[in-house]
Amino acid sequence: MNSEERKALFSFLAIYILSAMVLVSIIVFLYYNKEIVSIDNQCSIEMSNKAMLIEKEIMQAYMENKEYKFNVNSTTLRVGLFDKDGNPIYSNLDSKTVYLSKKAYRSNTHEYHIDKLDKPIFNVSYIVVEGSEGAKQKLKLMIVITMVVLATLVFVGFIGYFLSRQLTAPIKARVEKLNRFIKDSAHDINTPVSALMMSVSYLKTKKEVDKRVLNHISISAKLISQIYNSLSFIAFDDKDEVIDEEFDLSDLIKESVRFFDEIAAIRGNKIVCVLESTMVNMDRSRMQKVINNLISNALKYSYPDTEIKINLKDGIFSIEDRGIGIAKDDQKAVFDRYERKSKDIGGFGIGLNIVKTVCNAYNIEIKLESELEKGTTFSLVFPSYTS
Repeated sequence: MNSEERKALFSFLAIYILSAMVLVSIIVFLYYNKEIVSIDNQCSIEMSNKAMLIEKEIMQAYMENKEYKFNVNSTTLRVGLFDKDGNPIYSNLDSKTVYLSKKAYRSNTHEYHIDKLDKPIFNVSYIVVEGSEGAKQKLKLMIVITMVVLATLVFVGFIGYFLSRQLTAPIKARVEKLNRFIKDSAHDINTPVSALMMSVSYLKTKKEVDKRVLNHISISAKLISQIYNSLSFIAFDDKDEVIDEEFDLSDLIKESVRFFDEIAAIRGNKIVCVLESTMVNMDRSRMQKVINNLISNALKYSYPDTEIKINLKDGIFSIEDRGIGIAKDDQKAVFDRYERKSKDIGGFGIGLNIVKTVCNAYNIEIKLESELEKGTTFSLVFPSYTS
């Protein structure tokens, strides 16, 4: 992973995690406030009930003319009894300072409920109930929320990282294909250009024209022309004007065959044609690119000294080679852009993609039959406008 990919990955993760944490924070904030209110209400009810119970016990002892024995039967609540001047009559409160002027209040560690009697009983004017369970529950709630938030952060980070890798994988594969395409382009263009330069330099030293050298120049120029046509189609297909016209497809195929005859002869291949007149109505330039790419592809993957058979009959164009063939698993992928059957053989991986693009535009069906180490046949089935 290069620096730009890492930067993009970290930027995506930062935005993803930040947005997720904002959403989680809102949910946690609302949940926390709801739980705090619930805890406070529960504690308030428990302390209020305790104060009422003690007041009832004091009144009952007073009415029965009995001595009131203070007894707090609670593990979570503490009670203090105070006279009208705030002096403790009995208290097991943790806090030494109590605000009797308030009905209820809380500190960092305790909650307090103050019940003021209408008139003193046994000199008791104030009943104070102290509880610490609410503060403990709030602390537990904070710990649980913190752990959940941290776990969520880890989970969101993992999901974000996984999603970012999944999202960037196709882009990364595309960039790698483009990088290979650029390298292959430089290599494939360099070969005919170098041949041209060498041939021209050789001619400059000779007084008479060498037909072999002229042949090399012609072949190199044709290779460059074929490369340019393919690259220009990929680059400017959406901008080029499409002019449909009626023409004889067999004449177009003959032009392409004449174009590639010299290139085929270098490897000992021979292009054999059986053509019948077939009128089509489409863009001539685009159709020529289709024919040229199919012939170029056949020459590229054929074994030396073999025939390439081209047939045009009943609206079906076919081109058959005797070469390395295409495995069943690879046959769908060969039409993808920048996909090459063999990394050892030159090419850009755009020829068959151009064929597919043009055929799709004119509803031409493409058929592919191939067997490894025996050869490949491409067939184009033209629609009803073929006559």
